[in-house]
Amino acid sequence: MSKKHDHLIERIADWDNLLLAYQKARSGKRDRAEVQVFSSDLWLHLGNIQHHLLHGTYRMGDYRRFVVYEPKRREILAAPFADRVMQHAILNVMQPIWDACMIEDTYACRPGKGTHAGADRLQQWLRDMAANQPLAEVWIAKTDFSKYFQRIQHADLKLICRRKIICERTLQLLDSIIGSTPGGVGIPVGNLTSQWLANLLGNEIDQWIKRELRVKRYLRYMDDMVAIFSSQSEAQWFVRQIEDRAGRYGLTFSRWSVHRATQGINALGYRIWPTHKLLRRRAVVMFRRDMRHLVRGKEEGWASSDQVMARVKAFVAHAKHGDTWRLRKKLFSSIIF
Repeated sequence: MSKKHDHLIERIADWDNLLLAYQKARSGKRDRAEVQVFSSDLWLHLGNIQHHLLHGTYRMGDYRRFVVYEPKRREILAAPFADRVMQHAILNVMQPIWDACMIEDTYACRPGKGTHAGADRLQQWLRDMAANQPLAEVWIAKTDFSKYFQRIQHADLKLICRRKIICERTLQLLDSIIGSTPGGVGIPVGNLTSQWLANLLGNEIDQWIKRELRVKRYLRYMDDMVAIFSSQSEAQWFVRQIEDRAGRYGLTFSRWSVHRATQGINALGYRIWPTHKLLRRRAVVMFRRDMRHLVRGKEEGWASSDQVMARVKAFVAHAKHGDTWRLRKKLFSSIIF
């Protein structure tokens, strides 16, 4: 039987943990008005959070709604700063507990994982497979869920949380966060805890895939799943099994594909083959667009050199994990800073 954890709320509300949570929530946002107001009377605000956590009376504030279009249209619900501090405090304690429940090959939100590690893992699997059979006989199954965060059912998340937690006040706190959007379905994309809660739901499917289906080469990054097989029939069988299982959680595919590995794996920001990795075309298109926008802004006086360089550094940090030397040389030779 897996270990269940009690007396977590005392660790979450610990003063040093709240200070650390405040520092994480403040990082990169010191100039924002709500952060400055909170910081101006820090001990009072942290003390208020601590009091409500320990007495089981903490209530989420109202969300601020806005829409982003990268890479697709999504509505973001941003919590007030105090709520973000509280969520950091929760994750400081809960992340190691939840992380220990995960399979090895899930790569979102986890220390030491991420897109680059995931892409390297897929490439190594392709190399292993290609060493024993022609690449044309290796098949890729890839799935993506439609509106993943918006379709997660609150009852499922509350049940999953109770698998590892028996601290009633912590469960009450998590229930209030999960239920902070009406209707019993959907969690805010902008919530820090939403990333981990969504990951926990995905882990339910991960565990079933590894324990029941016994798929060896399977990887997940949030709602994107990739598996590698030795035959087309196995890959198609996998997709049917996932579609059926995910339906039990109210999830449906937005897209899925089964194709030969000779086409590469389009995942985690790269197009991946055994011998090389290339950037997705969309990443290059977006970078060119952003640079035209920022360079024009610099000429017109509403963008700074620091903003331009920050975008360049972010692109290079991602691109250098692929075989992109010629691409970078070509891109930067055409940009006038």
